[in-house]
Amino acid sequence: MSERPHGYARYKLDGCRCYTCGWAVAQYNDTRDHARRRGTWQPWTDAEPVRVHICRLQSCGMGLRTIAAAAGVDRKRLQGVITGRPERGTGPQAKVRPALAAAVLAVEPTLNNLAASTVIDATGTHRRLRALVAAGWPQHHLAVRLGMTDTNFSAMLRGDRVVVRTARAVRGLYDELWRADPRQHGVDAQAYSRARSHALRLGWAPVGAWDDDTIDNPAAVPDTGAPQQLSRNERAAVRRKEIGHLHALGVSDHEIAQRLGMEYSTVRAIVTELRTGERRTRPAKDAA
Repeated sequence: MSERPHGYARYKLDGCRCYTCGWAVAQYNDTRDHARRRGTWQPWTDAEPVRVHICRLQSCGMGLRTIAAAAGVDRKRLQGVITGRPERGTGPQAKVRPALAAAVLAVEPTLNNLAASTVIDATGTHRRLRALVAAGWPQHHLAVRLGMTDTNFSAMLRGDRVVVRTARAVRGLYDELWRADPRQHGVDAQAYSRARSHALRLGWAPVGAWDDDTIDNPAAVPDTGAPQQLSRNERAAVRRKEIGHLHALGVSDHEIAQRLGMEYSTVRAIVTELRTGERRTRPAKDAA
């Protein structure tokens, strides 16, 4: 007994003559006859665009089972388009049903259906993290929540590509934190202020500048309205505070330069000035 569900295919291929199969064939014939009279009957369409699209999806890291599930069709039908059915002695199909073509061509690679190790563009990941920093979330806190070291986190923000696994984690973190106040989740006032100042100095767009349907589009432009601009002196003051804070935490001058996107020589000069200032303001010891 065939495991095929009752309907047109079971009537034609398995010879089932139950009411359900007979009704399906009658409906198909009726639809076909009406379409023929209107001149719109198109039972087949070229399979080449479907084949090309499947190959493109596979090059993005999607397996044939994943593509079939996303399109809502049986994997063997896609196999017939790509390589044919050797067990039946047939090669790749030249024609496919229009409904199958429409279903497959509608499938696009997304974070939900790509393999976790697939490498993709990092634009959306960067925008989400930068928006969170602009909201007052320090990069260290974000790195901890993602299970990353500060060094790896900084490298990710500088890279052009990320794996899908990381992009999914960042998207989940963004959805969790974008409306939350960092100060109510363990971020002290100083760290909150430094994060916002750092994002403002680098021109990172805030959360409200992005819509869900544009944040991953590299061609999209943030809607920031009339952004607040820091003066040159204010930017210099913010920069010195950031360098002083990182230096006090024991971060090396090279790492500070890397994190802030500055020249090492500039960072070294500011650290030297800060140390000199500390020595000048330090009170002298009482005479013995």
